[in-house]
Amino acid sequence: MAVGGTHHSRLLIDAVALERRVALIENDRLTRLWIDRGGPARFDIHLGRISKMMPEMSAAMVVLDGIPDGLLPFDRHTGPLHEGQWVLVQISRLGFEDKGVKLTGRIAIEGVGMILRPNANHIELPRKLKDEGRRAELQELLNALQTDDDGIMLRSVALNWTLEAIRAEYKLLKAQWQKAQKALSDASKPKLVSKAQSETDQVIERHLMAGGECIVDGTAEFVRLRGLLTMLGKSDDHLKRHVGSRLLFDDQDVEDEIVSALAPRVDLQGGGWIAIDPATALCAIDVNAAGAEAGRDIEARAVEVNLRAANEIVHQIRLRNIGGLVVIDPLRMKSRAGRDKFDAAIRGAFGPELDGAVQIGGFTRLGLYEFSRQRAGESLHAELFAKQEHLPLLTEAALNSVLRAVVAKSRNGVAGNFTLSVSPGVERGLANRGAAIQILTNTFGVAPQIVADLTLENDAYRLEKN
Repeated sequence: MAVGGTHHSRLLIDAVALERRVALIENDRLTRLWIDRGGPARFDIHLGRISKMMPEMSAAMVVLDGIPDGLLPFDRHTGPLHEGQWVLVQISRLGFEDKGVKLTGRIAIEGVGMILRPNANHIELPRKLKDEGRRAELQELLNALQTDDDGIMLRSVALNWTLEAIRAEYKLLKAQWQKAQKALSDASKPKLVSKAQSETDQVIERHLMAGGECIVDGTAEFVRLRGLLTMLGKSDDHLKRHVGSRLLFDDQDVEDEIVSALAPRVDLQGGGWIAIDPATALCAIDVNAAGAEAGRDIEARAVEVNLRAANEIVHQIRLRNIGGLVVIDPLRMKSRAGRDKFDAAIRGAFGPELDGAVQIGGFTRLGLYEFSRQRAGESLHAELFAKQEHLPLLTEAALNSVLRAVVAKSRNGVAGNFTLSVSPGVERGLANRGAAIQILTNTFGVAPQIVADLTLENDAYRLEKN
C-alpha cells in the first residue's frame, strides 16, 4: 500500500476464527496490528496472596488465579506487606518473553466515560472542556457523587452525556470496587475479581466512538459492535460488514503487509533500504543507500536517505511493536546540521510517544543513534512464532491459520462432507476447542472429519471431499 494522500484511518477486524485480528490502516497503509486470543488483560483486578517478600527487588511475589505469579513493587502498594497477606492488585503490565506480570495495588477501574480510583481523593475533568457553565455543572455532579475519598476522572467521551448517564456509570464502577472489597474480606483462595476490557476492545471502542470507519469480517463480531453502538445511542453508519468471496485481510492486501512486517529488509520509497534485526538485548537497524541517487554529493545523499529512513523506522517499530533499546546505524553524516535533521525527523515521527513511552538518547561518539521505547506486550513476531530455530507458527496461530484458510475455500462454493487432514498439534487443538468445530460446522453445513497426518507440519492441511 502506498504512503501519501489525505490522512484517513480505518479499522479492519478479522473475526472469522478463534482469535480476532484488528488492523489499523492509516493513509492506506497498515500501521498497527492487534491479535486478541483472550486471556489476561491489563487492568484485570485480582485477589492474590503474597508468597514471597523480595527486599532486594523492593517487591513481593503474589500468587494469582489462573496465571503465573505477579510482581508487586513496594511503592505501588499503600501500607506494609508480609508473606501470606491477601491483597487486591491490578495488572499494570502483561507478561511477555521472560518477564512476568507486573502488578499495582493502586486500583483504577476504567469505564466508558470515567475512571474510578478508590482512595485517590481527586476529581478531574478533561482539559478540552472550555465551557465554564458545563464545567461547573459536571464539577458539582461529581462532588455530589464522590464517596469514600474516591478519585474520579471524567473522559472526554462523557462530556455530552446526560447527568443520569454519568451517575449510572459511577454506580457501575463503584459496584465493581465494592465487589473487590468483599472478595478481600472473605478471602480463601486467589481469584479474578474483575475482568477488564482487552486492549483490542479498547482500540475498537475508541475508534467507533470517534466515528471512525470500521469494517468487520465475522457475523458475531459485527452484531456485537452494532449492538454496542445502539446501546450507547450512536449511529452505526461507519460500521460496515465485509462481504464477498475473499477474506477481509486478503481483500485489503493486509496479509501481504503482515508478511512484509516480519521480513528483516524494508525498501525505502525513493531508494535505499533498512535492515531490522531484533535481538534479546536490543534491536539493531542498519540504513543502506544501495546505490540510491548515485553520483550526487555524498553528504546530501546521506542526509536525504537517512531522513527517508527515519520515518520508515518509526513506522516499523510501531507496526512490529518493538520495545526496549533500539540502535540505528544511519549513513555517515559529517555535518551537525544533517544529524540535527535526522534527530528532528525521529522525534517528529514519534510525536506524542515522546511524552513517556519513548526516550531519545541521540547520537553516540561512534555515529550510532539510540532511543528506547517502553515495551507494550509481545512483539508482532513473538505473537506469531514459537521461539525455535525454524520458527514454526505457535499451535494457536497455526490452528487459526487453518480455520481462516478453510473459511476462505468455503466462500468459493466449497460445501458438504469433507475430511480435513491437519498436523497432530492442530488436530489436538481442534479436539479441545468446541468453538473451532462450530466454525467448521457453520462453514460446511456439517462438521468435517478431522484426521491427524504426521506428514503435515504447522499450519499445512489437506481438504478432501468424502
